Amino acid sequence: CGLAGAVVLMASFWGGSVRAAGMSLTQVSGPVYVVEDNYYVKENSMVYFGAKGVTAVGATWTPDTARELHKLIKRVSRKPVLEVINTNYHTDRAGGNAYWKSIGAKVVSTSQTRDLMKSDWAEIVAFTRKGLPEYPDLPLVLPNVVHEGDFTLQEGKLRAFYAGPAHTPDGIFVYFPDEQVLYGNCILKEKLGNLSFADVKAYPQTIERLKAMKLPIKTVVGGHDSPLHGPELIGHYEEL
Repeated sequence: CGLAGAVVLMASFWGGSVRAAGMSLTQVSGPVYVVEDNYYVKENSMVYFGAKGVTAVGATWTPDTARELHKLIKRVSRKPVLEVINTNYHTDRAGGNAYWKSIGAKVVSTSQTRDLMKSDWAEIVAFTRKGLPEYPDLPLVLPNVVHEGDFTLQEGKLRAFYAGPAHTPDGIFVYFPDEQVLYGNCILKEKLGNLSFADVKAYPQTIERLKAMKLPIKTVVGGHDSPLHGPELIGHYEEL
């Protein structure tokens, strides 16, 4: 029975997708999975299943959506969620912080994201509720692990880096070097999207800096719209 259970667990980890009513968790490559979160406005986050525990890239919209993601994670692995990255200060990337903290996960960000959350959280919640009246009036829940600049997690298997202002002043990319997967956050996606908080002049320069890094990339995961793309998504968004 124990061996059979281990085989089932391994089979679920190394392939396919787990789903709930408004969310799915699908393998991209090895331990790298994409979250398609269809609550409110569709957003795509990521999950990395490490040797000692799990890292979520993006907190999702609210504590309730974070709880739904955690249920899916537990269907793939029994290992704990160690940390959750706020990839920018907006509600779709940081709204779930309270839930993740409640289960003992660390909430991680850059100092720039933490500072923008402190100063602008009420504004971004009000902006979200203007377009989505059903969105809750969430209180501020700050990250509790803050990095001054770029950082790595999962023993270097996850690299978070800043290339400049774009969709927001603070948004970061997350790169998985072993799998050659780049998470584009809200910076890279299929459509132009909301530019209300964007630095339109700096945006193309940020993408050029990303391209100049010459990272080996097989897959780019867009932060909204359809998730899975080749490296051509970088140039496609620049053209938009």
